[in-house]
Amino acid sequence: MAQGSAKIRIAHAEPLGQGARLLRIERVDGAELGFAGGQYVIINTGVTLPGGKLAKRAYSLISSDAEQRAVEIAVKRIGAGPGSNVLNDIAVGAELEWSGPWGKLRLPPGFSGRALVVATDTGITAALGVARGAAAAGAAQLDLLWLVESDDYFVSEAFVRERLPPPVRLTVAGGFLPAGHPERPARACALVEDQLAAGPYDAVLCAGDGAVIYPLRDGPLRDGPLRDRLASLGAPEGSVLLESFFNNPLKKSV
Repeated sequence: MAQGSAKIRIAHAEPLGQGARLLRIERVDGAELGFAGGQYVIINTGVTLPGGKLAKRAYSLISSDAEQRAVEIAVKRIGAGPGSNVLNDIAVGAELEWSGPWGKLRLPPGFSGRALVVATDTGITAALGVARGAAAAGAAQLDLLWLVESDDYFVSEAFVRERLPPPVRLTVAGGFLPAGHPERPARACALVEDQLAAGPYDAVLCAGDGAVIYPLRDGPLRDGPLRDRLASLGAPEGSVLLESFFNNPLKKSV
């Protein structure tokens, strides 16, 4: 897949509820982006942060792989966050710079098994990209479990269902505990245990809260970590993939 910086243009924008916006973006030079479902781009908002750094933010591409020249992102307004506010207010026709595509949260080429995608919170955007990319590639069965606080937290359930290919089975665990709640990882593990009963799965992809998805991969699920359970079923190494949107424990340890 091609990577590097490029000028982009906001081709279309529409509100998504009270605190989010859908943007359709295209490269100024008209070239294809060359992304695969589940990948993201980093957008330079042009805002200078205290200390002199530019506010650059990562956004998952929710478009199908079949749409390579104009793609969609969903942007949640986060308090006074400079990046999210710029993109929630930016005018159609404005130009910015991005880099990418980046990320390895994607089914391998030629995947024909059964996959489970687990998304928390805003991680649903990456999950949509994975699902739509899998459908474009003709992949087999895919189940999607979304753990979210409420229907107005970000994008709505209706928004997600409108964009999911028909073969994908969506389960929404609404009323999920808020980020930072001490019981959140355990609650997520219980919900995923229920979903795993619908398996077996050949791959599991997780996106969202790092404080939730890392425990899913490494434990403490009832019958052992996800990566060990899939390995026991014959799945190859690397069949459990993670994309942390926030609370990334790896970044904290550096």
